[in-house]
Amino acid sequence: MFVEDSVEKGLPKKWIIAGVITVILGIFVLNAFGVVGPTERGVMVTLGVASEDVLAPGLKLKAPFLQQIKKYDLTPIQYKSSFNSVSDAAVTSDKQSILVNFELFWKYDEEKLYTVATRYSTKESLYQPISTSLKGIIKDIVGKLSINEIIADQGGLTRQVKEILVADTAYLPIIIDKFTITNIDWSEEYDRQIEQTALLAQQVEQAKQQALIVEAEAQKQVKEAEAKLQAEKLNAEAEIAKAEGEASAKKIRADADAYEAQKIAQNQAAYSKQWQYEIDLEKAKRWNGKEVPDAAYIVPGTGAVIPLKTE
Repeated sequence: MFVEDSVEKGLPKKWIIAGVITVILGIFVLNAFGVVGPTERGVMVTLGVASEDVLAPGLKLKAPFLQQIKKYDLTPIQYKSSFNSVSDAAVTSDKQSILVNFELFWKYDEEKLYTVATRYSTKESLYQPISTSLKGIIKDIVGKLSINEIIADQGGLTRQVKEILVADTAYLPIIIDKFTITNIDWSEEYDRQIEQTALLAQQVEQAKQQALIVEAEAQKQVKEAEAKLQAEKLNAEAEIAKAEGEASAKKIRADADAYEAQKIAQNQAAYSKQWQYEIDLEKAKRWNGKEVPDAAYIVPGTGAVIPLKTE
């Protein structure tokens, strides 16, 4: 029809046939190549049968219409889920129901792409086994812990879930890249218990602080009393030292006066002896064999003896 219409319009029949052949060849050529992206890996499928060889990134040759390349992006795929109802909640060892929101990043295992191509038509087909396994693991671990333990160590819960999930999904052609618990929620009753516990803890802390204040005040009073007693003791010791010092000073002055008087007396005695010695010496020099009257006066420097009259 197309060729006949074209002929009627005046186009040469051979040109029309050549154009048709060119289009068909173009379609064949375009279908003879496939491109695997930088983050992708491919599996060649021939008439519905997948090859076990994994195609690296780049331009790939294939048989037009007989072969196709299934491409799988190896970047991590996000998967979110949660226990979002009371009936679906996880129950702790102390019978508290908690709601858990979690996030998982997984990617295809490059070495198991043949399994992906033959058993899992889309990535959504992997969500069901992953989700079933993950929820079961979370409920099992939560059931062994109290709610306080979960709240206190949410990171520990996350690590446990990921470790078990990796082992539990080892049969799947995937790699668990990252697992995170994004939120944990509990009942309003437990919220009230937490508030009450926090209030009691606050009251206990206030009581402790008040006790510390009272203790500090008592210690302050004791310190002040000790300081006052010490001051009085020091004052008394100072008064005693002052009195002892004054008594010692008086004794020293008295000893000094006595010593001075003694020295004066000694000097006077020495002068008297010296005077007597000079008198006796002069008498000896002047003695002419006669007795000198006891009552006489010797004139110093002359040797003259002047008898004194006696009654």
